[in-house]
Order: sequence, then C-alpha cells, then structure tokens
Amino acid sequence: MKNTFIFLLAIGSILVSSCDNLFNGNPSSLVIRFADDGLIWATRSTLDIPSTEDFILSITGPDGQTVYSGRFGDSPEEVQVSKGSYSVSIVSEEFSGAEFDLPQFGDSQVVVVGAGERIVVTLNCVQLNSGLRLRVEDSFKDAFPTGPLVLDSDYGSLDWEYSETRTAYFNPGAVSVSCEGQLLFSRSLKARQILEIGLTASSDGTDGSGGIKVKLDTTRQYVQDYYHYGDRDASEPDSAYSVLELRDHPGEESVWVKGYVVGCATGTNKFLFDPPFTKNTNILLGLRSGTVDADYCVSVELKSGDIRDALNLVDNPEMEGVYIYIKGDSVSSYFGIPGLKNVEEYQL
Repeated sequence: MKNTFIFLLAIGSILVSSCDNLFNGNPSSLVIRFADDGLIWATRSTLDIPSTEDFILSITGPDGQTVYSGRFGDSPEEVQVSKGSYSVSIVSEEFSGAEFDLPQFGDSQVVVVGAGERIVVTLNCVQLNSGLRLRVEDSFKDAFPTGPLVLDSDYGSLDWEYSETRTAYFNPGAVSVSCEGQLLFSRSLKARQILEIGLTASSDGTDGSGGIKVKLDTTRQYVQDYYHYGDRDASEPDSAYSVLELRDHPGEESVWVKGYVVGCATGTNKFLFDPPFTKNTNILLGLRSGTVDADYCVSVELKSGDIRDALNLVDNPEMEGVYIYIKGDSVSSYFGIPGLKNVEEYQL
C-alpha cells in the first residue's frame, strides 16, 4: 500500500509538471513576413531600395528588452517568445533625419501573443520619411547670387547648392528654407510626401508664375508648389496666391487666393470635410478637390450677405469641390489656421 501511494504521488507530480508546461511553459512564436501586395513592390523598379533580406528588423518585448535586432534575412523563420505584448518594426535602412537621396521604407505593428500561440505578423511597407526638391530659376539666382540654400528641420540641416539635383529627405515635420542668412519660407512635410518647389524672384513686383499641381502614384505623394521672392501683386485674379502661398503673406489686404472649396471650420482647429456641413459662416479652401488635411487649407470668413448666401456649404452643398478665386484680407490665424477675412468678391 505504501509503495502504491508513492507510485501514485510520482504520477501526480508528472501530471502537474506536464500541465504546468502546457499552460505556462509552452513556447510561443512570431513569424514575420512581407505582404505579397506590399506597396514596396510597386516602387522596386523605380527606386533604389535594398532587398527585403537586407531590411533591418527589430522586435521588442513586454519589458522593453530586445528580442531581435538585425538584418531581416538573418532572423529566424520563427522567433520563439514568451506570452506578452511585442513591438515589431522594420525599415529599409537607418535614417538620421536629414539626408540626400535616402528614402526610408518600413512598417511597425504591436501584437499580443498568448501562451502557446503562433502569431504571423504581416508587414506592408510604405515610405516613412518625406522629401523636398527645389527648382531654382535664374531670376532667383540673380537675387541671391552666392547661395547656397539651407534646408533646416528639427532633425538636421542640408545645404542645397544651385547645381543640386538630388532629393533631400527629412523626417516628417516642418522644414524651413533660407538663403544668405534670410529665412524665405517653411513647409510642413508628411510621410510619403515629396514636395517640389520652384523658386523665382523679381524686383519689379510683377510675376505671372504660380500654381499648384498634384501628381499621385500608388506609393508616394508628389506635390508641386511655387515660391516667389520679392513683391507680389495679388490684387488681380491672374496673380492670385495659391493656398500655400497665402500662408507666407499674412497681413496683406485685398489680395486674391485660389483653391478648391473642401469644407468648413466648426471651431478652432476643428474642421469638417464631409457633408452634412453645419457652419455657414466660413468655408475651407484646399490645394485640390480631395484635400482633407487642414495643413493644406486656408479658412475663409463669410460675413452675412450675398457672398455668404452664395458660397456657404450649408445652403449650397454643390459648392464642395468647386475651384474658386476669392478676394479679401490675409490673416495669420482664423479658426487656428491661416485665413482670409473681409471678403470683397469672388469668381468661380
């Protein structure tokens, strides 16, 4: 009887141990793969992107400990982990924050792994940083003969010589452009965006150039813009400021601005881009008819009267997406973004 008890006790210990392994010690794992239709493949033929085998993979565990950091091609096909939350990120290459011709692609995800679970993490890579290109016209070189242009961001600075043909890449955020110690303008760049700016200058205050063109592909957003140095007479529709140009000219009176009617402001830094619209006291002008980002809009005050009756989106929802010229006084902030007040007239 004593021997039988010891034998049953031993069996019980084995069963407890097995159950312990089953519920607490069973290994979990992560399998990392790229999406077959990842956006990166669409750019492979046109951009110098490393092979995905050379991408840099990082896996961080629940307590911030590094589970894996290194070349994706050298990582295990299945990474053994314990249960918990894991941060998985991958980048095409390291990026300091400001470099020429270095687009960075990648993705990041947070996954929760249970005991004994096998989690497949699918990464769909897109461009993470933003780019800036400058086209310097002869008139600008005449105004600033020595150069270079200085591109400055919170993450670093780059000098742009007039002979430069490369794209300057930055982490998303504000980038300012200056020349010969003078700040010219700044732009807010977003991930996946490549902004191209043509630079011109004049001393007589007249210039017919300007305008916005937008080109999109499946992976990156290209925006073309113009910056004019010197006096600019925007008192006529033919020389109207674009939405972005108006931001560089606060305090000017009786100037024209052109853009698409894309929505309205409902409060400070509160914007509505989809109907039904609820405010008839203002409209938003955007760079293009599909703009839904306030960084690419100006707000336009509509005082009570004929102009409000004709343009407000509450009573005229068909005005959404219409290209329009509006004349008024430029202000640095209206509903939290640059705007136009005291509107005098408009043209469709």
